[in-house]
Amino acid sequence: MSAFLDTGPVMVEWMENNTSMKWVGIPAPDYHMDIDGAVYGRTMMTKPFDGRLLGRLVRDVRYPLQGMCAFGSMQTDLADINKWKSPFGSWSNFKFCTQNLARYGVDRVRYGKGTALYNGNALVGRLLHSADRAGVTLWNNAPADQVILQNGRNVGLVIAKNGKRHRVQARRGIVFATGGFSRSVAMSRKYLPNADWTAAPRGNTGDGIRIGLQGGGTLPEANPDNAIWSPISQFQPKRGPVRNFPHLALDRSKPGSIIVDGDGKRFANESEPYQPFGCHTHAAGIRKEFLVGDHDFLRTYGMGVALPRPYPLFHILRRGYLLHAPTIPALAQKMGVDPKAFSATVDRFNQYAREGKDLDFHRGESIYDQGYGDPAVKPNPSLAPIVKPPFYALPMYPGNIGSIYGLKTNADAQLLDESGNIIPGLYAVGADQNSVMRGRYPGGGCCIGPGMVFGYRAGMHLAKSR
Repeated sequence: MSAFLDTGPVMVEWMENNTSMKWVGIPAPDYHMDIDGAVYGRTMMTKPFDGRLLGRLVRDVRYPLQGMCAFGSMQTDLADINKWKSPFGSWSNFKFCTQNLARYGVDRVRYGKGTALYNGNALVGRLLHSADRAGVTLWNNAPADQVILQNGRNVGLVIAKNGKRHRVQARRGIVFATGGFSRSVAMSRKYLPNADWTAAPRGNTGDGIRIGLQGGGTLPEANPDNAIWSPISQFQPKRGPVRNFPHLALDRSKPGSIIVDGDGKRFANESEPYQPFGCHTHAAGIRKEFLVGDHDFLRTYGMGVALPRPYPLFHILRRGYLLHAPTIPALAQKMGVDPKAFSATVDRFNQYAREGKDLDFHRGESIYDQGYGDPAVKPNPSLAPIVKPPFYALPMYPGNIGSIYGLKTNADAQLLDESGNIIPGLYAVGADQNSVMRGRYPGGGCCIGPGMVFGYRAGMHLAKSR
């Protein structure tokens, strides 16, 4: 942990000075503000990036999740969401929306997707731009199969590309950064409470961990939590596979919603950070839950891939993503829960919302809850009654957005064997390296941040090696 804390500021400064990376601080709270040392505003995000600087390479940047973009691949800064919600509210809003729509239209013709990159896409775009400028050769769709061992040292990888197997030599070392094992059914069933639902990319099947183990690495004792938990909803588009959407904070933390179990009852504070919410879900033994809101909630904040007004809803409703009904008892029947119990839950919550105090789960009392609520809602930014028909319920499942249990390493991300000895030539970072937080999640970016810090340390160690 000391290596992470000491190197974080160094990595940030080095990246800004030597790559295309640019950072911006955001006014967000740590996830557990009641713990000594927690602060408000330490989180950093990547500055937006103009993907047109990548040329055709912008097509290699993964599409953002549906529900976090519009019209397929048009992204926006979170700070600009209210402008999109009210395009005719002012001249500046109208100008902003029309200019961005026009740019998106041109991008679709020229590049086949939007090129205004934000958040995670901006991070990837800036890193890809840096690699391209440095002359790095990148191979897509080229899975590694095994390490090459020579005189007791791992000196390369066997890689499949274009139907051929290539033996690629690594003079200084190999860094595993393959995204963990969330999409590996076998590993997920072994190390996670629910193996079926994840929003992680389909290629995250544990290749780095598997090959690292072949090369002599080892896995440490399991963490208290081996993944980053999040409720997952599933949307079936007209074409293509089911899309899994993680409900981190954009909808379930907003006032005017609740989450209930199969009995139609609340079981946790819906606004709390996704990691403890997932832990409470697992402790309750829940395998299916429902995010519930009324018409005002849906059109103001959205629900999963169903974006708020003025974005249209008919295509979402036609796909059966949302259950909807004119009354709460009728909605309960569509959900398959007891109408009396569900109605009692909604009535109880509505009374709490009007009074501004959740006596059951204390929603809206913490700084985190309030920070992700709606400050315009009084007396509690996390609570509002569910009253305006039609009413909506979104089926969700206890899942994850990525694994955080991985190979055992030292402070320079070098792999260690069962005896704690260094494995020459092998490194692991990101989700292939065991979480420096040991499965805890004190704030946003607790996987990406360590991934970049230990990636930097691994790179510096490799640069010094002979």
